[in-house]
Amino acid sequence: MATGDDPPQFRVLGTFEVTRGGRRCTPTAPKQRALLALLALHANEFVPTSRIVDQLWSRDAPRSAVAALHGYVTAVRRVLTPSRVSSRNSHPVLSTRPSGYVLVLEPHQLDLTRFRALAKEGQGAMAAGDCAHAWDRFCAALRLWRGSPLADLRGTGAFDHDIARLEKEYLELLRNRFDVMLCNGDGHLAVFDLEELCQTHPLWEGFHEQLMLALCQAERRADALTAYARAYRLLSNHAGIEPGPRLRSLHQLILNGDDPLDRVHRHERATTGSEPARTASP
Repeated sequence: MATGDDPPQFRVLGTFEVTRGGRRCTPTAPKQRALLALLALHANEFVPTSRIVDQLWSRDAPRSAVAALHGYVTAVRRVLTPSRVSSRNSHPVLSTRPSGYVLVLEPHQLDLTRFRALAKEGQGAMAAGDCAHAWDRFCAALRLWRGSPLADLRGTGAFDHDIARLEKEYLELLRNRFDVMLCNGDGHLAVFDLEELCQTHPLWEGFHEQLMLALCQAERRADALTAYARAYRLLSNHAGIEPGPRLRSLHQLILNGDDPLDRVHRHERATTGSEPARTASP
């Protein structure tokens, strides 16, 4: 049963949720929920009052915004620690600083912190050639992803930049996981997912490259060439550009009948897998 002493848990990788002792205690008031979500995205960082006001009121704040914010902070503190009485500056979770606030959380209290830590561990394992550990870390990170981040706050428009950044981190993690699958010789298992990603994210050249490699691994070289032609068309239609040098080089290897998955190529991918693939700007 939840008590006021249970540390709150925060989840932003999906609908925004706050729980305590396994029970939901997410604020229902829109501005309070948005305030807490904003501070959770910047856990353990100082967030100026001016930034909070700008984001919560979309830069069209009333004169009473700062006073209203103080009221929201007081209400949110009651939600976070209902049985605790504390001064405005010494609250154990939501602390006041000169001209701003800090949400103080341990790593285990925020899904985003755990997600990023697992992704980093997986990237380190992949760079070290330990594909099994990398796979374990990437899969553990992806299990924390419950859907569109801050899904219930999308309509406010206040979190568009944050949502786009989180979705990019998610796609990078997917790309890393597919690299591990290719390294393990399991590319044939990734073909369907990669085909969908190439359609929904046509400017991510890394996914087109991985799809071509996966098709080659599945002994479908003709389909890999067709995938390149489709990538060329998508990039041209959506951004008015041609495929980058990595994609063109891979295409040429397949045309020449060479093995794009030879040891040298796999080593190159393993040592550069943590770096972002070329992504065209819309």
